[in-house]
This record gives sequence, structure tokens and C-alpha cells, in this order.
Amino acid sequence: MAPFRFRLETVLDYRKRLEEEAMQTLAGAVLRRDGLLARRQSLQGTRAEHRDRLCGAHLLTAAERWLLQGFLRALERDLKDTENALRQAEEEVDRCRTALVQKARERSLLDRLKEKQAAAHAALERANEQRAFDEAATLRYTPASF
Repeated sequence: MAPFRFRLETVLDYRKRLEEEAMQTLAGAVLRRDGLLARRQSLQGTRAEHRDRLCGAHLLTAAERWLLQGFLRALERDLKDTENALRQAEEEVDRCRTALVQKARERSLLDRLKEKQAAAHAALERANEQRAFDEAATLRYTPASF
């Protein structure tokens, strides 16, 4: 029985590598997005803490109040920048996920083709083998003599 050889194996291997690269790209994008989510949460916590401190402003001097308000404005800018970066990171994750799905479909298409060709090859080999057995049986057959 001749072994099955898929003629597009190199293309299939290439598409598998592209899919793995897309997975790694997606993983990197998810890590960046998660880092930005953690940064946003940290900034929001810091902002809430300092707003509470500003609300108890009767214990603060004018200079401390001014510094605290400036710090809160800077926190708001940082939070706004982080929100923008987070939005971009979400878009990047979506793009990477779409690319990964496309690469997986392309690889899957070749996998199905390989399976069909392997099944057809196996059926052809079984048919050839059965034909050889039938021929051998026909040649060895001797009719019973009475």
C-alpha cells in the first residue's frame, strides 16, 4: 500500500504557522488591553480616594487644596488618555481576533481537503488490494471435479 502524500502539505504548514502567529498577536493585544484595564481601574481608585480627601477639605490649607485639585485634573487627563488607549486596544483585539478567525478558516479548509484526499486514497488502496485478492483467488480456484 502506497503511503498517502498530501501535495499541499507545505501550504498547510504555512497556514498553520500563520494561524499560530495570529494567536500570538492576539495574545499580545489582549495583554496590552488587560494592562490598560488595570491602569484605568487604578486611576479610578486613586481619583475616588483623592476626591474623598478633597471633600473633607475643611482640614486642608488653601495650598494643599490647590495642589490636590491640580493632581485631580492631571488624574482626569491620565484617565482620559487611558480610556482612549483602551478603546484603541479593544479595536486592536477585535482586529486580531478577526484575523485569527480568518487564518483558522483557511487552515481548516486545507485540513478538510487533506482528510477528503486521504479518505479517497485509502478507498482507492482498499479497492486495489481487494482487486489483487480477487485476482489471486480466481487464479488459485480449481473447480471441484466429480
